Amino acid sequence: MKITNTNLIYLGGKMYSQIIVSYDISNTKKRNKFFEELKDLGLISIQKSVFWGYVLLSEKRIIKELFKKYCEIYTDKAFIVNVTLDKDINDSFGYAKDNFKHPESFEII
Repeated sequence: MKITNTNLIYLGGKMYSQIIVSYDISNTKKRNKFFEELKDLGLISIQKSVFWGYVLLSEKRIIKELFKKYCEIYTDKAFIVNVTLDKDINDSFGYAKDNFKHPESFEII
């Protein structure tokens, strides 16, 4: 069963939130590790230093902890924002509707 509401999707008894994560991390080693951590959470890189995808609330908290782990307080910046890219695709350039589809299921690895 799939129920959609703005940036939320209900699948398999769990509520997922559609988000964008954007970051500017000056240290290359930390930036690369952060990139890999976001990929491991199932997010998709849509631009350099910008990821999109669906996460659980608990995974959103993990991302905030990753900010603390990889970002330097005085030099780096990062944010998470709730989005509806699947619905707002006409406000973009260079992306197709298929780039931001609702998932039919999530794989647990």
